[in-house]
Amino acid sequence: MLLTFKEWKSWLTELPWVHRWFILLILLRPLIDAFYFLKEVSPFLSPLYLVGVATPIMASYAIIKIPRPNYSRLDTYFGIYTFLLSISCIALLVSDSISLDALDNILKVTLPSFLYFFCRTFIRSRTDLHGILQTFLYSSVVVLLIFAYELLFNPISIQVSRGMERFQGTFADTMNYSIYMTGSLIIAGYQMFIRHPQIAYRSRVMLMLFILTVSVLLLFKIHHTASYFVVASVLMLLLAHKLRTNIAFGLSAIILAGVLIYFLGGDAFQQKVLPLIETDIMVYQGEKDDEALFHGRVGRWKKFYDYFSEQGPVVQIMGLPLNMESPFNFIGKGSHNDFVRHNMLIGYAGLIVYLLIIFNIISRIFKQQTSRQFLGLATIGALLLFSVTTTPLLYPTFMYVVIPVVATLAIPPASISDHE
Repeated sequence: MLLTFKEWKSWLTELPWVHRWFILLILLRPLIDAFYFLKEVSPFLSPLYLVGVATPIMASYAIIKIPRPNYSRLDTYFGIYTFLLSISCIALLVSDSISLDALDNILKVTLPSFLYFFCRTFIRSRTDLHGILQTFLYSSVVVLLIFAYELLFNPISIQVSRGMERFQGTFADTMNYSIYMTGSLIIAGYQMFIRHPQIAYRSRVMLMLFILTVSVLLLFKIHHTASYFVVASVLMLLLAHKLRTNIAFGLSAIILAGVLIYFLGGDAFQQKVLPLIETDIMVYQGEKDDEALFHGRVGRWKKFYDYFSEQGPVVQIMGLPLNMESPFNFIGKGSHNDFVRHNMLIGYAGLIVYLLIIFNIISRIFKQQTSRQFLGLATIGALLLFSVTTTPLLYPTFMYVVIPVVATLAIPPASISDHE
C-alpha cells in the first residue's frame, strides 16, 4: 500500500467536502456501475446518469472556488482542448434538439476536462495523489469479489466475441474489468518504488504478486486482446525500472517469468491469445484484406474517414457535430479508437491539440524521479495502447487513475518530493 489505512483515513477526514466527494465516488463506483442497465427502464432511475450530471457540477464548483497551486503549460493545452470540445458540444445540442443522447455524449466526452481542472485544485502533495490511488485500490476489492463469484460459482453476465466467452460481471462491458485490473496493477507496481517506514517491502511485494495473479486469471476470462498488450507492457516497464533500482529483484523476476513462460506460455498462448489474433495473422499472410485487421476495425475506420472526407473544410477542421447532423456513432465508443474519435468529434484541430497534450505529458514524465517515471509511463502507455482499439477516455473509472497522474505531472517535480 502507498499509505497505511490509518493515514488514508486521516487524510480523507481532513479533506474539505469540495474534494472529498470525489474520493467517495471512486469508492462507490463499482456499486454504481452495477446498476448500469436501469437506464433501459428510465434514465432518471440510473445512478450512472445522476453521477454523470453531478460530477461536472461538483467539479466546476471546486474549479471556481479553489485556485490552482501553479500555472502549467499543460493547463493551456487542456484549455484549448476544452474550448474546442465546447464548440462541438454546443453544435451537438443544437442539432439534436437537446436530446438525452446528446446530453449523454456531452457528459462523457467532457469528463476528462472537468476532472483535469478539478484535480489541479485538489492535488497539492504526494499524499493527495497516493490517497486517490489507494482509494482506487480499495474500490477494486468490490470488483475482485464480483470476479471471484463468477470464477467460483457462476458467471453473472457473458459476452461472446470471436467464439470465446467473456466474463462481464455486473458491468456494461468487459472493458470495465480490464480497467480495474490495469489500474490496480499500475498502482501495485508504483508502490514497489515508494519507501514507507510503516509498510514493509515484503508486504508490498506480496500485494504485487497477488494482484498479478488475479490479473492473469482475469485475462484468461475476459479474452480482451488490448488488455494482454497493456499488462505485458506494464510488467516490462516495471522490470526495466526495478533493474535500475534493485538489480537482484529485477533479475529474479526475469528468471521466474522465463520459467513460467517456458512451462506454461506455449499452451496458454495457443488457447487464450492466438484465437484473438488469428484474423490479424491472416491479414499479414495475405489471406484477408486489410479491412479485417483488429477484428474488422480498420474497415470501420476507413468508412468513417470516407464519410469525414466528404464534409466541408470547416467540419473537417472543427469536427462532425458542426455539420448539424447526429454523429453519435462516430464520436462514441463505436469508433473503437480514441484518436479516430477525437478526429471525428473535434476535427483535425482538436486531434492536433490532443496529441500536443500527450507529447507534453510524456516530456514531463522523463523529468521525474524513478517512481513517478514508472507511474507516468505505465499510465500513459496503457492509455495509448487501449486507444488503438477502444475509447478509454469515455470510461470514467479509468479517468480516476489517469487524470490524477496527469494533474500531478503538471506540478513542477521539485514541488513534490518522493520523501515526505
